[in-house]
Amino acid sequence: MSARHVAVDVLTGFLGSGKTTLLKHALAHGLQGKPVALIVNEIGDIGIDGRVVTGLNYVEKMVELSSGCICCSIDEYRFDMAIQEIVETVQPHLIVIESTGLANPEPLAYRVKSAGLHLDAIITVVDAENVERFLGETEVAGAQIAAADFLVVNKTDLVTPAAVARVRKRLARLNARALQFETVRGAIGADVLFATDVAAHRERATEPRAGSQHLANDAFTSLLYRSRVPLDQPAFEHALEHLPPDVIRAKGIVRLVDRDWHCLFNVTCGRVELGWLKLGDAQDENQAVFIGRDLGRHRAAVLAALAACERPLDRREP
Repeated sequence: MSARHVAVDVLTGFLGSGKTTLLKHALAHGLQGKPVALIVNEIGDIGIDGRVVTGLNYVEKMVELSSGCICCSIDEYRFDMAIQEIVETVQPHLIVIESTGLANPEPLAYRVKSAGLHLDAIITVVDAENVERFLGETEVAGAQIAAADFLVVNKTDLVTPAAVARVRKRLARLNARALQFETVRGAIGADVLFATDVAAHRERATEPRAGSQHLANDAFTSLLYRSRVPLDQPAFEHALEHLPPDVIRAKGIVRLVDRDWHCLFNVTCGRVELGWLKLGDAQDENQAVFIGRDLGRHRAAVLAALAACERPLDRREP
């Protein structure tokens, strides 16, 4: 299995926000038995977090990094080698990197992509009770929020509904792009955060009668796009960058005009990523899934925008 096929989620959040609790819940309830590899980063000589998440059936391999921040203590070569070993020995469905609470996730995201991996999402857990204090005392708390694709407002049981509303408004000012969720003790569905149902919907794209499907949480719906006509890359990138805000996730593999390799694309809360796969003639069909809220009203427009990117072989512009 190539590292390029493996998705990576970066789980971050300031000290005590509840990252490990959320991760443990997600692994136990939402990953549907698919193999997951964990990289757990803990500052200090004893990795407490690593002890918490071990013993879960879905975790095929865990690498624990102690005595320093993963962004600072491991050079790119060793990071790439460690990732490649995980991919070759475990063949995971997903790699989750839980960073230390003091880490800025941006350098880690850059390192993931430099290693040839597919960055699925940056998930930042926020302590609803203490976020204002953390933002006032340290810059990294703000950086973690600004980098997020998903913001999980945790510990909402410890504050009033009015306080939760103020926190959400504050987070929206710091990161208007990210989708926000509320949770108590990290109990939140993993399907959208960790893209588990995205993979399931992509698999359904090969079924003859696949159609719009519903996700279990938050009234998310999906729509599928399939076509055997190659796409114009500039037009396709423009279409992805101008998807309706209700589209939370989009993933797929498409063929582009004058490209020998297939394009593996990912859209997460407006952040567009393109990667490349050497599939040859093994896959001659474009397959993509779009997930969001109330996508029925956007279906015609999204499919029309994608159809406008198609360039039939006998009708390409000179």
